Amino acid sequence: MVQMTTLNLTIDNMKKITLGVVALTMTIMSFGQSIQTPIANDLREQNFRLEQVIDAIRMDMYYGHLEHGRGTFYINELLSLKIENETNIVILTRLENE
Repeated sequence: MVQMTTLNLTIDNMKKITLGVVALTMTIMSFGQSIQTPIANDLREQNFRLEQVIDAIRMDMYYGHLEHGRGTFYINELLSLKIENETNIVILTRLENE
């Protein structure tokens, strides 16, 4: 029982440290960046999330939780969304610079 409590406390502390590191990293990354349109920033955030979902699908395919054909279909659809987002980011950046 004592070991389980210690393990839970250790895991909780690790989660807090991880969240602290993430917050610090986000602060450092945003410091000194040029001001951009909120839409372009939202599209960049969506691209980051799409990459995370694609990685999760690939892991599920690797471990056999998802059929290879179905996973490939999902990945291709997500990649097409990501390409559209990147195109829109370029267009917005060009419009912003004019």
